[in-house]
Amino acid sequence: MAALCELESGRKQVAEIRRLLAGRPGHVHLVGVAGIGMAGIAVHLAARGFRVTGCDLAPNRVSEALASGGVNVFCGHSPSHLAPDIGWLVKSTAVPDDSGEILAAKKAGIPVYPRGAVLPALLEGRTSVAVTGTHGKTTTSAMIAHVLAKSGLEPGFCIGGEVTSLGGVAAAGAGRALVVEADESDGTVILYEPDVGVITNIEYDHMEHFRDEETLVGCFQMFADGARRRIVYCADDARAAAVCGKNPKGFSYGLSAQADLRGTKIEETSSRVSAQVFLKGVELGTLSLPVPGRHNLLNALGACAAAMELGLSFGQVCAGLATFTHVRRRFEKVVDRKDLLVISDYAHHPTEIQALVRTALQCGGRRLIGVFQPHRYTRTLALGKAFPPAFAGLDELVLVPVYEASESPLEGGTSEDLFRLFQSFGQVPTRYISSLDDAWRYVKTKVGEGDVLLVIGAGDVEKIAGWARDEYATRKNGNT
Repeated sequence: MAALCELESGRKQVAEIRRLLAGRPGHVHLVGVAGIGMAGIAVHLAARGFRVTGCDLAPNRVSEALASGGVNVFCGHSPSHLAPDIGWLVKSTAVPDDSGEILAAKKAGIPVYPRGAVLPALLEGRTSVAVTGTHGKTTTSAMIAHVLAKSGLEPGFCIGGEVTSLGGVAAAGAGRALVVEADESDGTVILYEPDVGVITNIEYDHMEHFRDEETLVGCFQMFADGARRRIVYCADDARAAAVCGKNPKGFSYGLSAQADLRGTKIEETSSRVSAQVFLKGVELGTLSLPVPGRHNLLNALGACAAAMELGLSFGQVCAGLATFTHVRRRFEKVVDRKDLLVISDYAHHPTEIQALVRTALQCGGRRLIGVFQPHRYTRTLALGKAFPPAFAGLDELVLVPVYEASESPLEGGTSEDLFRLFQSFGQVPTRYISSLDDAWRYVKTKVGEGDVLLVIGAGDVEKIAGWARDEYATRKNGNT
């Protein structure tokens, strides 16, 4: 009943936003605009002729890119940002409802909409593809947009990551197709009604929003039911198969024999992965990716299924994927020398970390050293025991404090608590260090010739990757 009420309320908001989008463009203000997802909304609204302003707590590379594109970005949150001509606000989930800016807008009668209701509204009038799932949705949506672009279709896109080959996080595109990443974290994934929906996998996450796994799975079920033409899903994932397997619009991909689009005879190296691909038993040919990892092969098969549903041939998909490059912070090699490899990765869930470590082990380093920043106390508490085994294969791990993402500390959900679990697990030598600066100073003393350093997490641990780039990438000795 609660889910149905959320669906009804959310769809009402989507309908209101569609009316605003269809009317005369005015002034829209985005609170929390420097987040990847919010920045994509800003790009699309500006492309439709709206005057877009925004604010966030601190400037970053995303806000700088928006400013260079004509979006006025204020530093901090304040009711003073609310100009008299603002027609409506868009709010990030990271901004609390009792923020002064939000309360002032509501008092002034300015409509406030969540980001998760705006992106579904932007699909109206486009041939849309929406990609969701616990893991891999950013890479899969980037692959789909990349393939469409390489085929000359000039797609629009709005993706939760920076994609160099596409020029950023979002673009309106001159073509009919619009590819978006549908975020499940706040439940608004139920509001999407794409022509083609993609579910990469389903695993319990985002405990800050979902009270249990059943509630999360229910959201994916509603997303699958909302797909108008086709719901593409990974046959290898039991929950995705359970949600979509009996759907008459379902089409599966994967490595298992049950998949409609199946990859077999897999070949992997430290820099690429390939497979022979069959469509319902008929061989199509070889799909080869210039990025490593079986998880990326699965992402590519999902992208292939979606792109072929839009009318592309298998040959066009393969040609496009042959030039695909990583999304920023997805196995991003920030230092790539003969004597040292530093990889920055967004992984923050045990399943993602396990895939990252498996791929990194193929790089053949003398030692594999990791720095990990857990993301959210709720996730660390709920999944704590699953983290230590995920790092199996590392020679040493440095734990730093949880990136709180606006949460308050929870007993059992801190990095100190997680450190005790690692000590009990005993397989990976682990050290807890209470700041990023101190962790970097320690890591510099440990990294030696031939090592691979992994910088892992969805928070500001990426600073360490930047420091490593500054420290090592410009040195001449050992450069490739």
